[in-house]
Parts: sequence; C-alpha cells; structure tokens
Amino acid sequence: IDVVSHFFRSASIKTKLMLSMAACLALFLAISATLSVSLTAKGLRARAVNQELPTVVGEIRNDILHQIAKPVSASLGLANNTFLHGWEALDLPDEGMPAWTAYAQQLKKFSGATMVFWASDSSGKFLTEKGFDRVLEKTTSRDDWLPKFLASGKAYELNLDNDVSTNKMMLFINARVEAAPGKLGAAGLGLSVDNMAQSVRNYRVGKSGYVYLVRADGSVLVHQNAALADGKHFMKDLPGFSEALSAKLLGGAKFAHDAYDAAGGKRLVASSFVPELNLYVV
Repeated sequence: IDVVSHFFRSASIKTKLMLSMAACLALFLAISATLSVSLTAKGLRARAVNQELPTVVGEIRNDILHQIAKPVSASLGLANNTFLHGWEALDLPDEGMPAWTAYAQQLKKFSGATMVFWASDSSGKFLTEKGFDRVLEKTTSRDDWLPKFLASGKAYELNLDNDVSTNKMMLFINARVEAAPGKLGAAGLGLSVDNMAQSVRNYRVGKSGYVYLVRADGSVLVHQNAALADGKHFMKDLPGFSEALSAKLLGGAKFAHDAYDAAGGKRLVASSFVPELNLYVV
C-alpha cells in the first residue's frame, strides 16, 4: 500500500490522468459486459417465449390433430352409412350381423384402428368388429357417455378413455348416428394412444426440453417417464410445479407460458390447449 501511495504521489499529472482514464475504461468495459450478458439472456428468453416455444408447441398440436384427421373422416362415414341406418331402424336384428362384422373388420384393417364400434341408443346394443359385445348400461358411469354425447348435439367428439374390454387407454371417435326418428346412436373408431404417445415422447425442445400431454383435470396422460402417466399423477405435483403454476398453464389458452425453479436452474414451460381432445400439450 505504501509503495502504491508513494507511486501516485511521485507520478506526473499526465501519468495520473492516463491511469484514471484506464480505470474508467476498465470499469466501463466491465459494466458493458455485464449488461451485454444480461440483455443477451433476456433476449434469448424473449425469443424462446415469443417465437420458438409457440412454434414448437403449435407443431406438436397440429401433428396430433393430423394423426386423427383420417380416423375422424372414417368414423363420420361409418355413422352415416345408409345401409347401417336401415339395420339400426330394425333394432339391429341378428341376421344382419355377418354383414356388419365383414364391413367393420375391413374398415378396421384399412384405417389401422384398434376397434370399430356401433352403439345403439334404442336397443342398447354395443357392437364391435367381432360382433355383439354387450348391452349398454346407460345409467352407469361405464356407459353414460352415450346419452351425454347424444344430448350434446355434436356431430362427433373425441374421447380419451379406458376401454373396458382391453383395460387400455384409447382414443374413441364417437360420431352421431341418426338412422330414423327416435333411432339414435353413436359409431366410430377406437384408436390406440401408443403411437400418439410415442410421437409425443420423441419430440425435443432445444437441448434438454421435452413434451408431455396433460388432461384438462391436470392428470398426466403421456410423459417421457411412463410411471407418471398412470392417471394418478397430476402436473401440480411434479418437481418445481405448484397449484398456482398448474392453474395458469391449464387455463384453456391456446398458448400460455411461465418459468419455475428446477435442480438445474430456471426452466421455461409452455402449454397449448387442444379443445378437440380436451387436453394440453406441455
């Protein structure tokens, strides 16, 4: 300290000015570097939030809808088949069953569906490509989907549900049947969600980002960690999440985003509601 003090006392005014200017310049460079890093980080985050995340989430959303476009068309064709309408008007007599199974099995083969079905509201019969399956119990939670769907007045709906015969999660495309006055029902395809789930798991966002699907009630439907997709795990309980964050992301918006604290630091998270499936891409 004494040496430095002596140096400054003995230095010329020119030297002192040069040293002062050098110190000011160094300070300016340090501040500029700090601001540059900060602004760059903010810029990257803004770009991710405003451009990259909406684009990626939108692509995934559109890909899912593209996967179901053809099955939806096939289901509507099945539900509006005039020959089947005539059979439905007669309450699906047994003599028409061989023709139904032949047609349904052909449709299943060419559509790649897991199941082809016909549900009659008046007779209560539920048919698959294998033939008669069961009589619907429309007042129970197992089969109340049919009166609820018919009451909605929709031409078709997509319903992710557990198939009672296989005990596997499936995507059902229910198309409205109006065979004759008082002769209503639903027909369509049941699709395995395995292919959809695998395509979702294969998506990557940046270097470490990943994608999963969440139902409207917050339960995880598809996740890279299959153990979380058992219907018992909710997004609000995932590491770093909270009930408030989950509510913000699951608010029905086409695009929503936020950040949360994770083991590796701050992480960005975005969601997009898919009303056709009543679920979120996260």
